[in-house]
Amino acid sequence: MNPARDFCFYVSVWVVVLVGGFTCPAQIAGPAPDTQADVIREIDAVERNREANLAGYSVTEHYTVKNSHFQMAAEVVVQAAYRRAAGKTYQVQSRSGPPMLKDRLMDRILQEEANMSRGSAREQSLITSANYDMHLSGEEKIGNTRCLELDLTPRVRRPHLLRGKVWVDSGNKLVVRIEGQPPVGQSFFAGRPQVVRDYAAVDGFAFAQRSHAISSGFVQGKTEVTIIYDNYVVDRDTVR
Repeated sequence: MNPARDFCFYVSVWVVVLVGGFTCPAQIAGPAPDTQADVIREIDAVERNREANLAGYSVTEHYTVKNSHFQMAAEVVVQAAYRRAAGKTYQVQSRSGPPMLKDRLMDRILQEEANMSRGSAREQSLITSANYDMHLSGEEKIGNTRCLELDLTPRVRRPHLLRGKVWVDSGNKLVVRIEGQPPVGQSFFAGRPQVVRDYAAVDGFAFAQRSHAISSGFVQGKTEVTIIYDNYVVDRDTVR
């Protein structure tokens, strides 16, 4: 699972944010402290399973890019394909809006997404105890899913990691939501964006459903990137 990544970890990741449109999850009693090590081991096992068994998928990604310097938003639709070892590739299906947003900014976002989907960049952005110091902080219900909430602190300063929180399904330990800020900025954002991304289970794997990232800067203005992910297809012939 590569949560920062299906978009730019920030836009993703980390856009990840998904700020608007989310209702506040209901608070539930916190878990016993002695379950923390077991929960982290299960989260690591889920990520290892994804990396070992998810060989490929395709998805339609709908990007909306807004910036306070432009009256119109940019709308871009791409068909994305992921293959293990090769990473993600994109075919742009449509673009509309200001050229600065729909072309220059979007091309940088897509290139960054592709770069972080392969090799060491992908491995270093996974939600695992190798990349994050995790602390179990409670339980919440998101929608109809009872979740465990964990605080995330990146072990190193990388732009595709988030300092924030992750919610995992209390049963299967699949990621349900992640939110936070990267410890360092990214070139196409002003400063460090606030990112939120929601996930859902598809064929036994956690896949991003909506991602929202927002940042503000004196020169660049306020920038928002929202991604809606549709029509996931997992290639069962390539999933071991």
